[in-house]
Amino acid sequence: MDEAEARATRREILDDVGAMLREHLAADAWGRVLIEVTRGPDGQPIVAGIDVEEILHDEARVDEVFGGEGARAVLPVLAKAVEALCALDGVELEDVRGGTFVRREDDRFAWLPALVRAPSLRFDRERDALVAKLRAKNEVLREQFGFPEGGQLVLDLARETALFSSGSRPDLVARATLMGTFAPASRTWGWGGSNPHAPEAIRRSSMALVDAIVDRDIWELSTPVFSTDEATAWALAALVCDRAGGDGVFCGPEDAGLVFVLLRDAKP
Repeated sequence: MDEAEARATRREILDDVGAMLREHLAADAWGRVLIEVTRGPDGQPIVAGIDVEEILHDEARVDEVFGGEGARAVLPVLAKAVEALCALDGVELEDVRGGTFVRREDDRFAWLPALVRAPSLRFDRERDALVAKLRAKNEVLREQFGFPEGGQLVLDLARETALFSSGSRPDLVARATLMGTFAPASRTWGWGGSNPHAPEAIRRSSMALVDAIVDRDIWELSTPVFSTDEATAWALAALVCDRAGGDGVFCGPEDAGLVFVLLRDAKP
């Protein structure tokens, strides 16, 4: 199946799911539903749990609908839909543990693999501006030093040091602190301070970096690991860079996905 066919199939499934959610699960009363799906003894997908977020009105009605016979009747169909959508996105159901349906402004539904909570209000409002700021900072590093494509980078996260040499431009030295990692297979972000595979010194500096941010109404900062997408991982890195007064962010590959490193005090 090529990309055009996949998009058409995805849209068809989402339209069918949307009609079902409106008819049986009061979709006019909420904005997001997280459907946890596992496999039964026979290998078939089954719904293990449902979490409704962004309830707009009449919470009692939502509770009643999701606890009723109508909801139970559509669960097998929803489980199959989640399985099919995961396959179209090239992710394993066992890795992401289900999916999320989000009601759009045009009243149709978008799909996110994994159980993706609604973003905190402050982060959601700022994310576009934060990403634009980070893009501008990284562009300055690229213009001055050719960073990161045009040379060799040596990172020592235990000592929080970075040295980048391009040969044709001044070398870059900076303070480098691990922020977090993004795992594409499971669609999860993990803060460096909670990474069990990182040495204690790296975890400690990473934790101090995030703990110094005073925006306690942003739940993402205090949640060690959670489901999201790569675009949001970049936005989280942009948030930390902005609040910590960073000069830019380096993103590089690691065994399980991508690692994000904050650069501060950058200079020739």
